[in-house]
Amino acid sequence: MHFFTGGCGDMLAFTKAGFLSLYAANHHSASAATARGNFPGLFVKEADLQSVDMRSVPPAQVLVASPICTEASPNSGRTAPRNPVELDENGRPKPGPDWPQTRITMWEPVRYAEVHRPMAYVGENVPAFGNSPLFKAWLHVWDALGYIPTLASVNAAHLKVEGMRPLPQSRDRLVWCFLRQDIGAANGLPDLRPTCDAICPTCGPVEGVQHWKKNPGFPVGEYGRRSRQYYYVCPNRRCGAPLEPITRGIGDVIDPMVRGDRFGDGYFKGKQRVTRTPYEQATRDRVAIGLERYRGKPFIVTLRNHCDASSLDDPIGTLSAQGGGHHYLASPTADLSVDECEYRPLTILEKARCQGFPDDHEFAGKEPDQRLQVGNAVPVNVAFWLAQRVMAVLPH
Repeated sequence: MHFFTGGCGDMLAFTKAGFLSLYAANHHSASAATARGNFPGLFVKEADLQSVDMRSVPPAQVLVASPICTEASPNSGRTAPRNPVELDENGRPKPGPDWPQTRITMWEPVRYAEVHRPMAYVGENVPAFGNSPLFKAWLHVWDALGYIPTLASVNAAHLKVEGMRPLPQSRDRLVWCFLRQDIGAANGLPDLRPTCDAICPTCGPVEGVQHWKKNPGFPVGEYGRRSRQYYYVCPNRRCGAPLEPITRGIGDVIDPMVRGDRFGDGYFKGKQRVTRTPYEQATRDRVAIGLERYRGKPFIVTLRNHCDASSLDDPIGTLSAQGGGHHYLASPTADLSVDECEYRPLTILEKARCQGFPDDHEFAGKEPDQRLQVGNAVPVNVAFWLAQRVMAVLPH
């Protein structure tokens, strides 16, 4: 059972792991069409789940649903509104900051579990979701329903997954499996301890294990960050040396046949594509840094605060929910001129590869719809790892 299907990254992964998908739901027309197109015969419900009576939804052994909860997380740059909505003279709300009610989606899996009692509920979100004020209250609700939570924090660029390579995108995720108590008592809980391939300077090639600087009993956080940060260490007890995960570079998914434009010509602003606008000085500076740093080799320019240029041998940063419009490929000319540099955004296909989608996976809708589905997708390798671990504790 799949709620909030989006680009179908989790459905693709769970199918690969041996699950049979029965039902998918999403309010977004293009996302619903993507599910129908890639999974013929699947029943797809196009609707806001808040309006769906869960008694009308069929039962399933596993619910896969990653709620949308971006507004109150640091990843979105917004916090909860503190002021009441102002009304005009007719009693209608005045225009103000956008605050979609997507936090409600975290309660839709609860409604489903209350009616159908699946063996497991599986999902993922940004790590900030786990540190939001409602998260622990949410866990208490699942406990009251008779489910045991298992949490893990993983990064798609590091995760060792049987049958899939790490992704060329550094993407921190909080993942979970809420297992029904009777299933857990009979078969144990899923092993959600992530590992990575690494080279220990003393022991050689090893599977690095996760080490938390503090509060290991609540493994919610991001790789290498200041708050609740974790890193990897050598698994040999006599060693325990800190390790750097072996990663995969973005160059693996770049299509060399796609050409860019001359940087000095600027870019088209607006849909009419009539007048070109020069790039801002901050963007020129990033390109100049890359030209100096990589001396004639193509590189990635990332248009985010505290980012500049990075090598094609490294993963890119997280693709945003808006479709990853922060990453550009710069290809220098022989004279290393900023203006003569060939410059283009990553294509939707390249971004989809960064999320682990195969090239034959088709995204429905117009280009903005496709960007949204790719940017919002569950990384396929993360979902596949999660599906394998959950499958191992379910009765067969």
